[in-house]
Amino acid sequence: MVMKTIDYDTVSLSRKEDQLEFLFNSKGPFWHLCTPGTNQEIIFHSEDDYKYGITSAAMSLDGKVRIIASAVMSNHIHDILSGTKAACYEYFERRKSFLRRYCQAVGLKVDFSSFNCSVLPIENLSALRTEIAYVNRNGYLVNPQCTPFSYKWSTGMYYFNPAACSGGSLFSELTYREKRAITHSRLVELPSNYLAKEGAIHIPSFINIKEGESWYRDAHQYFNLLSRNREAYSEVAKRLGDEIFLTDNELFDALCGLCRRKFGESRPSALSPNDKIAVAVIMKKEYHASNGQIRRMLKLSDQVVKELFP
Repeated sequence: MVMKTIDYDTVSLSRKEDQLEFLFNSKGPFWHLCTPGTNQEIIFHSEDDYKYGITSAAMSLDGKVRIIASAVMSNHIHDILSGTKAACYEYFERRKSFLRRYCQAVGLKVDFSSFNCSVLPIENLSALRTEIAYVNRNGYLVNPQCTPFSYKWSTGMYYFNPAACSGGSLFSELTYREKRAITHSRLVELPSNYLAKEGAIHIPSFINIKEGESWYRDAHQYFNLLSRNREAYSEVAKRLGDEIFLTDNELFDALCGLCRRKFGESRPSALSPNDKIAVAVIMKKEYHASNGQIRRMLKLSDQVVKELFP
């Protein structure tokens, strides 16, 4: 008689997955709040602007929503939230009001008329994992000098990185002047557990990093999704209307494969002018490439790219 062996690691992973599915259904609903990254002028220019972008999220919470991932980009924001849809919109309106007042106070002329948000449902555990990783990759996508763990204005650097989560001073113990310098407001009282660090409210003190991490079976699963999930990120980008979801290096690797499969060439620069136009359309439709990425990788002129994608 042949005895069957049991892979206890597989059993435990399966059991954990079942537990997480149950928790997803009981702790939700979950939402992806985002503002459009196209046709919105720059809001955050300096480091101080980005610090206030982070702090504005902390100031806007009222106990009705939880943030588990967040990113502040130069002209848009992303948040993964849990709570009612109405509470998510209310949170955003408070944050928008804080940002508008900040810009007025520091002399930034920003038109907020189109700075509105979408609050899109996250339907299942797999989607929640993908969209957390999508948000945590955002700064890394647009800045070639950043890794997902060095962009300071998102939760990416804090996931599975306890050293980054440490430090800070209790906001409640700061002087009134120090509180005002951080909040740009006379109403400077915040929850007693909030920490201040380097001139902003410290992200791990008001965003539920541990909860975000808990939706992955382990750190390996998170890091794997962070770096190898191109098709899923494409679907998220389409859903959100985002333009970029791959870094230049990731997109270039994808294009080299496309060139070999469709045109028998090893790299995009070797394509004929007509083939470059065909590839440009694919880059825009399937990979949500920006006009700048298309111009750089296909070595097309500004005029040609603008005519293709006004």
